[in-house]
Amino acid sequence: MADVKSQVLALSLLSAGEAAHAFSAWLPSYFTIKTFALDGENTAEKIAKLRSGYWPALAFGLGLGAVISVLAHSRLPLFFSAATGAAMITLYEAALPADQRLLGTLALPERGRY
Repeated sequence: MADVKSQVLALSLLSAGEAAHAFSAWLPSYFTIKTFALDGENTAEKIAKLRSGYWPALAFGLGLGAVISVLAHSRLPLFFSAATGAAMITLYEAALPADQRLLGTLALPERGRY
């Protein structure tokens, strides 16, 4: 029984890791956004393009988590994938200027340029 639980936990961690990888496939890094992406003109357009990558990354991560959950007979992989997706979106929103974040200042606080 303990072996099954450890396998489900391992699959859950792997699904969370793959969910994070999906975000890195569709979106630039936090560093790139803070350093280069928001410089210059058309900031609103750049933010819209950034946010358009949330959907395919989130869909891939949740889809993968759902498939693994079915195969593992546990909801834990889906939960880990969903939590990772929420964390990644929060991180990407934190890279944006505080006045343009989806949740305003509820995301990570603005601490200047890194």
